[in-house]
Amino acid sequence: MDERKVIVVPRAQSGRVLRELRLPHPRSGVPASYYADTENEVLLEVATIDMNGRRSWLGDGWVSSDGSLSVMTPTDPLFIYLGLLTTISQGGDEWKYVDVDSLRLETNDTMDALSIGALLDMSGVRRRALHALCDVRDISGDTVARIEPAKVVAWLRRKCDPGRLPTVLGSVGGGLAAQREMAVLVSEYLSGFWVARLFDEFGGFAGVLENDVLVRRVQAVVFDAPESYALGVATPGSGSKMPIKEKPKTAKEKQLEKAALKAKSITSFFKKKDPSS
Repeated sequence: MDERKVIVVPRAQSGRVLRELRLPHPRSGVPASYYADTENEVLLEVATIDMNGRRSWLGDGWVSSDGSLSVMTPTDPLFIYLGLLTTISQGGDEWKYVDVDSLRLETNDTMDALSIGALLDMSGVRRRALHALCDVRDISGDTVARIEPAKVVAWLRRKCDPGRLPTVLGSVGGGLAAQREMAVLVSEYLSGFWVARLFDEFGGFAGVLENDVLVRRVQAVVFDAPESYALGVATPGSGSKMPIKEKPKTAKEKQLEKAALKAKSITSFFKKKDPSS
């Protein structure tokens, strides 16, 4: 019998059938788990908090020794499209036109043909991706597309709108600093090629003092290591443990402690006595 898993799902998808997909992560190209609400064309990425066996779940009539927690959050599938199209249409100094449906034939280590097909079958997402990222042409009845760098950068700039900055990071400041933080967040879903072009678009954020932003970011976010949950306290650093203050001992406890130090161990009564003593 499979053990239960605890998963947090957006309310809009909680009652729907979700299809598991294995798609290459847009930054690394490594296969990652996604779930698709194909009816509403919503793609969810999965992040798992692993408690390393130090926690369990207790439910109504059930217990699970796996104390991990998986969280599904909506992600923009255009990042997946950008990664896939970059891989197949980049050719030296120029971008080549490709048949997007040819991706269905891909079935190597980083691409699952069935998962790619499910993504391509979400027609609304597909139209939006080709419109936002590509130059599209119809050749002999076949639709082909190629990456249009200017369109991609314009789309990425819109993604970096400071108004999208999570509230918890608001203390990093406004203006260019906030825009830089958004660029850092967006870059988590981009290959190095597009990260470089995105930062170039903003002049490398030369006007932002990195140390100042870093300090504010650390002040704004508390990173909890698994050990912190095991202790039941929050850790302000990356895996650093907080000192645990012991409760002061009572007079009676101190008295018992002194008596224990003076008492002989039980083995001392069975030792042979030295005849000369």
